[in-house]
Amino acid sequence: MKKYIRIFIMTAMLAGIMFIFSGCAYYSSSFDFEFKGEYMADKYVDLLIPLDETDEFYTEYNCNIEGDIEIPQNSEIVNYNKDGFRSMLMHIKESDLSIFIRDSEHYPDSYEKYNGTPYEIRQCIGVPYYEGRYNDRYNEKMFLEFCNKYRKCRVAVFDKDGNILQISKKIPLVSLGNFYLQDISYDVENNILNPNYIMSKEILAFIEMVWLFSLIGTIGCIITFIVYKINHNPWDRTYKGYIIASSLFNVPNAILIIINLYRILALSVAKTGIFMNITAFFTDTFDMLLQLGIIAVIGPIINVGILVFFIVCEKRLQKYRKNLDISENM
Repeated sequence: MKKYIRIFIMTAMLAGIMFIFSGCAYYSSSFDFEFKGEYMADKYVDLLIPLDETDEFYTEYNCNIEGDIEIPQNSEIVNYNKDGFRSMLMHIKESDLSIFIRDSEHYPDSYEKYNGTPYEIRQCIGVPYYEGRYNDRYNEKMFLEFCNKYRKCRVAVFDKDGNILQISKKIPLVSLGNFYLQDISYDVENNILNPNYIMSKEILAFIEMVWLFSLIGTIGCIITFIVYKINHNPWDRTYKGYIIASSLFNVPNAILIIINLYRILALSVAKTGIFMNITAFFTDTFDMLLQLGIIAVIGPIINVGILVFFIVCEKRLQKYRKNLDISENM
């Protein structure tokens, strides 16, 4: 029996580790914005980052917007310089803006609602790829270097003449060192940002590894309970061994919970600042539980339930023995 259990655990760990390292997602090399409606049909989005002339990536003028759109060099967006923040598109060498428009004319269900205007627009600000800087076809290392270097940004919206229409609040490019800005839903008319962050590969691999051990721990707790049922003789043995085994199997679950709370904290801080919004925290917690799925939620409940069961059994045993000693002394 023990031999088969050891083989199962080793096989599960090996398969899980192979899955972890083969399934890691790569970082995007662009900041993707999504807009609804027609408001952004003739407007453009930009990142304002802390940048000066001494920066190795700085250039006096860079305008690379899809559609060969030229923004005047004397325009507001090009000359913007407040609190050290400047335009990424206009002053970072080889940065570019890609535009994707889904026209409601080609989607009958949306044509009447949007009166033939674009109903979904995506704009992507690409992190520049410098030939020879990194041997990285996905440009991941440059993306990480960019985020770690500039740390914070604001989002600006400007028109074809380079006039700035609005500027958002400041948001981090990287939060708590392990979560990087990627997709941004932007309610432009109300100037409300909803940034989304991707966790670093290291944190993702660690979470998946702990999740694997949590799964093995749940199976271990169930096996411990089955062994208890087979060997059940309540008044002749102690339950301390079962308590120790169940406690050890609960350790991965405790680590997983802590890591996920750290993840929620990082995302909430990124969205709401140092003074975290409590409502946002609980909303993110609920979203995280949905993402984890029912299996990952049930596992810790099973483990804790089995541990509590053995603790209760031990207390009952101690109480029984105490009463038995009293009756013998009478």
